[in-house]
Amino acid sequence: AGDHKFICSQETGNRIVVDGANISAKDKINIYLINVSINTSVDSALRIKGNVEAAVTIHLTGTNSLITKDNWYAGLQKANTASLIITTKVLDPTAGILNAHGSSDGDGAGIGGSNITINSCSVIASSKYGAGIGGSKGHAGSDITINSASVTASSTDGAGIGGGLYGDGSDIIINSSSVTASSTNGAGIGGGEGNSCSDITINNSSVTASSTNGAGIG
Repeated sequence: AGDHKFICSQETGNRIVVDGANISAKDKINIYLINVSINTSVDSALRIKGNVEAAVTIHLTGTNSLITKDNWYAGLQKANTASLIITTKVLDPTAGILNAHGSSDGDGAGIGGSNITINSCSVIASSKYGAGIGGSKGHAGSDITINSASVTASSTDGAGIGGGLYGDGSDIIINSSSVTASSTNGAGIGGGEGNSCSDITINNSSVTASSTNGAGIG
């Protein structure tokens, strides 16, 4: 629990792992990324383990990259059920930028998991079989909220935002944001290839959702 600050002067393969041992659900975990660039060939660049019961907030300053070449994991992997918030202190989406990418031939999402909120920052996320933001291959993506942010999310067989390949997408809310979500075979926003979606809400936003062989939203 508490505050944890990371600053990089150059790209590193060193990963960030959030472990929930001896941390209760009442605690809060704040991670500050300041121009951090992680490119790893093993596991996720940043992993929140399944035993983390506390809410995690990632605060962005400058341009940050979380990239993995491991086919099984997301660039930013959220394996728990508690909330994840990605934000920047300044109400300016360009003040905090996150690039999160799964392997170019991998099952992991760009940002993998559910119960994710993106506030007032810029996020670019991509995957091949997982969603850009949401489920990995074979997994659903749900409870994804985007507020006053700029988001570009793409996938080949998963949804841009929502489920990975063979995964559904649900409970996706976009408020006062600019969002571009695209896929080749899945939905731009919704389910991965061959899967469905439900409860997508868009309020006061500019949204471009497209798919070559699937639905833009669906």
